[in-house]
Amino acid sequence: MWLVYALIQSFLLALVNYIDEHLVTSNKLPKEANIHTKVGSVLLISTLMCFAGAIITSTVSYGTTLSLEVKSIALLSAVPMVLMYASYFYLLQTYAVHQVVPLFQISSIWLLLIELFFGGSITIAGLVGMLVLIYGAYILDSGTFKWKIPTKLLAIAVPATSTWAISLYMVRLASEKGSVTSISVWQLIGTGIIGALLFFTVKRYREGLLYRFKNQGKRFFGFSLANETFAEGGYIFSNLAVAVAPVAAYVTAMSGVQSLFVLILFFLFPLKNRAKVTSMQWIAVALIMVGVFLIEWK
Repeated sequence: MWLVYALIQSFLLALVNYIDEHLVTSNKLPKEANIHTKVGSVLLISTLMCFAGAIITSTVSYGTTLSLEVKSIALLSAVPMVLMYASYFYLLQTYAVHQVVPLFQISSIWLLLIELFFGGSITIAGLVGMLVLIYGAYILDSGTFKWKIPTKLLAIAVPATSTWAISLYMVRLASEKGSVTSISVWQLIGTGIIGALLFFTVKRYREGLLYRFKNQGKRFFGFSLANETFAEGGYIFSNLAVAVAPVAAYVTAMSGVQSLFVLILFFLFPLKNRAKVTSMQWIAVALIMVGVFLIEWK
């Protein structure tokens, strides 16, 4: 069942990537705007909308109670979650998307190391499957077998990707003692609270958000609302998958399928030159499928 959850997560987050193309190209902030202002506009809208996500998700988990310990873990898991958001948005201000996105699969390695440290185990086939998935996703995004990631970007991404792994592992721990949907509600509440704190304490972030609302209004809000709906849904299914997967790192490795879904979306609904599918991308798709097979191989 974890594989189904992971596939749904990958599809929803692929929709997020597709909508991101619109949000990035329609950004009306001045080119000379401070990097914190640019990041703040998307970071705040992403975190503040989590309040709405928490309300909607709570209708599914209504009547389910969690212990103080589990609630605390869920709330605290929002801290590395927001750090992951911020790292991603800041990196996109300097580096191309196709360079940044594949590197976030390093979180699979972090998550595996955390699990092994706390007594977990993994099969050789599963480990090989993870590596094949990660490499296939890299080829799909970069379009080459060669290593094209700048050393500086890698040096930043390695510690940055640990935040996503830590958040997922905290959810896995909490899910041993409580409902995953209820845990997701408290994680969303925690993320929203951090977003509110950032809004009132970080002037540059607040200016960026208010500027985009003033100059883009309904368009910015509409795309952001759709984006966050898919994103929060994707993270909830990610939590569900992590809770029941034999190895939590399998779930983050499966995000390689996300790149495949993005490719399909751009092929079916082209945006500028993003409709063409190259032979290199088909090779990457084949590697991703092999990786999934190895992970599921008993």
